[in-house]
Amino acid sequence: MTPEERLDRAEYILGRIVMIGREARSEFRQKINILIDAQIKNEAAWRAESKAINEQIHATSEQIQATSEQIQATNEQIKSLAVTQAELSKSQKRTDLALRSFINSLRKRGNGSS
Repeated sequence: MTPEERLDRAEYILGRIVMIGREARSEFRQKINILIDAQIKNEAAWRAESKAINEQIHATSEQIQATSEQIQATNEQIKSLAVTQAELSKSQKRTDLALRSFINSLRKRGNGSS
């Protein structure tokens, strides 16, 4: 092989190495761009899901607060009802005693006789 042929062969090999290197860099860039695009889409989806979850948490928190207020109001009504029921029970006992006393007084008098 002559020096000129060797030089041509070396140039050919170097040319092929450069072409293969360019193709590899191009393929590498494409893969990196694909990964970047996938990451961007993933982050956008994550933000949307995170926003939806945060909105649901906020709504649930408001519902819990409203439920707590309703429970507190119900407890106050139950306490008020218990007090009223106790008063009613005492009144019923007094009414029963008064009615028994009245009935006993009628029995003692007889049938309209003084």
